[in-house]
Amino acid sequence: MKVDKNLIKGIIMIAAVIILTAGIARFLSGSETLSEYAAKHPQTKVEPEIEVIDDTVTPEVTAQVMENEEVSNEESERDSATDTEDATGKDTDTKTDDYKGSSAMNDEYFGTDECVIYDEGFYYEPIPQVIRDKMKGLSYPEDIDESKISFDDLRYVRLRYVDFEGETQEGEMVCNKAIAQDVTEIFHELYRQNYRIESIKLIDDFDADDNASMAADNTSCFCYRVVEGTTRLSNHAYGRAIDINPFYNPYIVFKKGGDDHISPPGSEIYADRSANFPYKIDENDLAYKLFTEHGFTWGGNWNNSKDYQHFEKKE
Repeated sequence: MKVDKNLIKGIIMIAAVIILTAGIARFLSGSETLSEYAAKHPQTKVEPEIEVIDDTVTPEVTAQVMENEEVSNEESERDSATDTEDATGKDTDTKTDDYKGSSAMNDEYFGTDECVIYDEGFYYEPIPQVIRDKMKGLSYPEDIDESKISFDDLRYVRLRYVDFEGETQEGEMVCNKAIAQDVTEIFHELYRQNYRIESIKLIDDFDADDNASMAADNTSCFCYRVVEGTTRLSNHAYGRAIDINPFYNPYIVFKKGGDDHISPPGSEIYADRSANFPYKIDENDLAYKLFTEHGFTWGGNWNNSKDYQHFEKKE
């Protein structure tokens, strides 16, 4: 076969032109081929970036985790123990200045060894030190005759009651230990029956002023004092008498000439026991029935005076 020399010569010229053109283009652009780029950058990969986490658990890591958990558990147990101690009042330093009365007590009890819990919110116990400090110089005066009554003869009672707005409140009272169980049972039933009482606070909240306590319609028990207008110790001085809703059930001393003494001041309108008004204690009243069932006598049955608020139980 005869090869056309002119054809071969033409193909060689075309190839030379292509190679020359490519070389000029590379020189002008400074670019490089893909193979040359790959040779110069062997570590470069065109892949998504994925974070790789080493989940290998070494003995050192395991020990550290266990140590952290133990510290956390110890702190949790310590916090739990602290919460329990604060809630019960045990093993904590209770200061008199921290005592704010029943409204702040939230049904927590001081928890002395002889505490008798009758039901939730109802218990009595020997007078805690914080309450003794509160009473000293007030309901328990500095010159008290301890041969007649002492802290050992008294009990601190916590209870619940329904106020005039129908709300449950926490109350506190100091009474003779001989009637502590009676008092707890009576007020428990009053609470259960939704009996309304305006206030039950220690008379020390009124600086042991019986008139101030009565004017505030406060129900109370112990206060070392004499019978009004006499030098004779009241049964309140022995913690054996309780006044219930005193403003609506006043104390009346009959005098010749009709100028009766009525206390507290402002309660004169309630001296008329034939009138109908709320919170009046009479022989149909639940408080009267409960107290007399427990062996108390009622001041509303006295002859020379009437103490409609007053229930007492002598030895």
